[in-house]
Amino acid sequence: DRANRAKSRFLATASHDLRQPMQTIRLLNATLLRMVQHTDMSELLRQQGQAIESMARLLNALLDISRLESGAIEPVNREVRVADLFEELHSEFASLARARNLDLQMAAAVEVLSTDRTLFYQLLQNLVGNALKYTDSGWVRLKCSLESQGLVIAVEDSGIGIPADKLERIFDEYYQVDTHGAKRMGVGLGLAIVKELVRLLGFSVTIRSKLGEGTQVALNIPTKHRMLSASVAPGLVPVHAPVSAAHKPRLILVEDNEGVRMATELFLKVEGYQTLSAATSGRGRVLLLGILPGDIVIADYHLDGGNTGLDLIQRLRERLGHEVPGVVLSGDLPAVRRTIRRPLPLVISSASQWIRRRCWQPSPI
Repeated sequence: DRANRAKSRFLATASHDLRQPMQTIRLLNATLLRMVQHTDMSELLRQQGQAIESMARLLNALLDISRLESGAIEPVNREVRVADLFEELHSEFASLARARNLDLQMAAAVEVLSTDRTLFYQLLQNLVGNALKYTDSGWVRLKCSLESQGLVIAVEDSGIGIPADKLERIFDEYYQVDTHGAKRMGVGLGLAIVKELVRLLGFSVTIRSKLGEGTQVALNIPTKHRMLSASVAPGLVPVHAPVSAAHKPRLILVEDNEGVRMATELFLKVEGYQTLSAATSGRGRVLLLGILPGDIVIADYHLDGGNTGLDLIQRLRERLGHEVPGVVLSGDLPAVRRTIRRPLPLVISSASQWIRRRCWQPSPI
């Protein structure tokens, strides 16, 4: 038990450093795919990209379950609008649903909860991703209903279903239901992560399924987590300089990891962006002295000397007196979100996710 706890603590602590080289590999693969014109070489790079994504999913799942089991995570409750989460989930999974010819449905939701937004989103993310993965035709939908004991959020699908004698084991680590000859997907950690998240948040989960007829996973959220009204955050009015449609904005990148910085800068330049970069927070501050209207700042969250990209952009905004557009990158997004105690007018994303969503739209893999 002591050795297992020590392993979990190590993986929880090292998660950022383990994810950094993975980010570099993903960015380099994406860059090469954009540069290569030869059909055979492009196919090889797409195959390589699939292998990289599989490895990234495995690494992320291992790190997530280890961190959850290590006891290093304490939920931080805040006001969470269920409708906002549903909208974010639809945005994330819509392209995957289209690629699989599935109908992704999100029911209207007006409820507001007091819970840890990052952990709650990760919980729903795993359930929706799992439903899409094991549904070959039909639909996946999220529903929200008020019951006597509290709020129930259900993720339903018309997928392959689960045999009755397997239901009690599906939340075990590394356990996968026999899919009757279908290709294995993942390593069986998704629902184990769900179990840990449900425990941390103080929810409960029930699952109903019938082989060949689909599955329903219901999150039961006690009444104490419901809020009667939602406060409205004050609006922010960013100052944007007019930018010609023919010109892309100049990007200022501050990233202290050499591999990630090189790969990110290379990708952005291939995409046609003028990019300036700095390897330290100090050099970044010097570079930002020459910032121009319309420039966008991209900064890693964890910089040298205990500095953060968040602080860098906030100080810049205070100096200039307006909301300079900023993007904060992190290879360990859930941990970073938990350190932020207040809503901020910043885009916070993993490096590869930001590159994929903001700079280019890859073909579904």
